[in-house]
Amino acid sequence: MLMVYKNYYLFTSKRSSTLTTKGKTHYIFPYIDIGKVMKRRLPFIILATGTFWSCDTPIIQQQKQNLKQTGHHVDREVNISDRQIDTVATAEAVNETKSNTTIKFNDLVVSIQDLAIFNPEKLDSVQRDTIEVEAEVGESIEGSSISILSDHISDFRVEQSYETSATIMNEGPHCDLIEWKHFNSGWKSLRQNANGRFLCAEYTEGERTIFPGVSMEELKQKVKEQCGEEWVKLLVKVKSPTEYPCAIGISRYFLRITGFRKDSGKKTTKLIVLKTPMGC
Repeated sequence: MLMVYKNYYLFTSKRSSTLTTKGKTHYIFPYIDIGKVMKRRLPFIILATGTFWSCDTPIIQQQKQNLKQTGHHVDREVNISDRQIDTVATAEAVNETKSNTTIKFNDLVVSIQDLAIFNPEKLDSVQRDTIEVEAEVGESIEGSSISILSDHISDFRVEQSYETSATIMNEGPHCDLIEWKHFNSGWKSLRQNANGRFLCAEYTEGERTIFPGVSMEELKQKVKEQCGEEWVKLLVKVKSPTEYPCAIGISRYFLRITGFRKDSGKKTTKLIVLKTPMGC
């Protein structure tokens, strides 16, 4: 039993102690005014809490540019669009993990393992035929696996290709020339593993740096137009688009999924375009 007596906390006990009242023995502890303690300590507690919260807050913001993509064979096949429909896919749900990206089309569901993107809210709606998403820094589909679920389509085939672009780096910031010249690879069919998942292709360093022949004067002119004179100054001693701070790298991946409708045998095609940060 807890009692307060003359600024002391008293705890009833059968054992001997230093204070006895009405035949009962009590343990005595100094009285602590909790209200005063909280008043003195509360600012510190709030400050500490705010500090820990801030540690979980992202400190790096990715600057995004909504630039028109041109020149790839996919762009000629279908106009990249964010068209959405209200139809709910009837395919069974896909087991998702934190880093999986799942895309719902109107008649099938595609899940790409170990891929994180910047705009996951874009995937909340059902897509019609084509979707373009942007990968987080350091993310790639290379080496990932893809599962496809559908109640209406069978005999799937998945193909992969990529596009390279030039970039200028400046110890962090970089000028990506994604509206300029590109190398566009051919389509490569992806094989399936024993579980039926399609395995994404991986590319060598040589494949990643393939680029059309350009002169340094052409490159400098494009850098000046897109990024400004200060960036051109970085190229004064550079003799090749592959010499630092210039670099050639993959700027977009493409996945083409084809299959045949079970009810009519009609061929259907879906396109997934993955933009990937450069210069990192």
